[in-house]
Amino acid sequence: MTDGPYFDNAAACPPSLRALNTFLTAAQEFPGNQEAAGAAGVRAKQAVKEASAHLSGLLAPGYEVLWCGTGTDALSAAVQAHCMANPGTEIVTTNAEHPALRQSVRRFAEQYGLAVRTAEIAKDGQIRTESLVSVLSRKTSLLAVHHVNAETGAVQDLAFLRGLLDRHAPGALFLADTIQSVCKVAIPMREAHPDFLTLSGCKIGAPCGAALLWRDCPGRALTRTIHALRERHHALGRCVPAAAVTIAEIVGILLPALKERGERASALRRSVLESPLITANARETIPSALSSPYLLHLLFPKHQGGVLVRMLGAEGISVAAGSACAAETREPSETLTAMGYGKALAFGALRISFWDTNTPAEVEDLKKVFERVLKNY
Repeated sequence: MTDGPYFDNAAACPPSLRALNTFLTAAQEFPGNQEAAGAAGVRAKQAVKEASAHLSGLLAPGYEVLWCGTGTDALSAAVQAHCMANPGTEIVTTNAEHPALRQSVRRFAEQYGLAVRTAEIAKDGQIRTESLVSVLSRKTSLLAVHHVNAETGAVQDLAFLRGLLDRHAPGALFLADTIQSVCKVAIPMREAHPDFLTLSGCKIGAPCGAALLWRDCPGRALTRTIHALRERHHALGRCVPAAAVTIAEIVGILLPALKERGERASALRRSVLESPLITANARETIPSALSSPYLLHLLFPKHQGGVLVRMLGAEGISVAAGSACAAETREPSETLTAMGYGKALAFGALRISFWDTNTPAEVEDLKKVFERVLKNY
């Protein structure tokens, strides 16, 4: 437990007691390796199969599920499998993606001979329509972008992006990095019908594990490739059966209350912005109408985000200066520079992220400490 309010939930949420109890029970009930042939292995495999059916039924009926160790593994698995199955084509992405997606695209495109083309991001966090259209073509085999940006909280209109993809790159697949949106922001499955979805247990209050969900394609080349990577090459990670069981159950608990939980997070987000001292020194990077209610990204023109993080940390409060994967970098955020922000302002970024466990009282504590830190900066 931390000794102060925890507001770095975009990096990892505290696991709920329900999730921990589910994990403990499942770990005791299914101790076997799901790939083993013995009785315990068979029971574990069946538990994973049932968790897969439960999860896909909740999020994306008819999709297949690959259980992974981390969200990074899930994104890597999707990109690697696609690149193996589609050499000589092109991937379209942006420079504002999470490092896990950005690096997987670069690595596997180079390894399997795909070209990478990038669309531009506007200062409101949205992909520029004219830029995206300019890089889409019949050579495009995959559009790989986030639904909710892990750093700024910007929400992309997946349905609109699908429409552009279908018009300008017919036949291309759509990878939506939904790690920051599953159980937080509604995913427009019917309108966007993404071919890949990703989730990470630690972003939704489960102790561990992750999953890639994908829609089968004509000819099953993608499905065959994913299974080959897992079974023959052992190239894809996996999570223990208890993690799969836990994630499926937690998604089932959280999804029905998506609207109410989002409204509660929005209220916490608005409350931070009611501090005159905070708003006098910073501004929202992404307006609330275009942002996840669970993330508040601020830009401080006269302050260093990393310094503020450490000063708040000294008071027991956890926030972030950007993505956890780039927490110690000496370079400015690639996301913010892709959005057109200069180096100085990019170093003034601060991310406050919320979860169901945060309370209005904790936000009041955050504001009081934050105001004191700004005065003493």
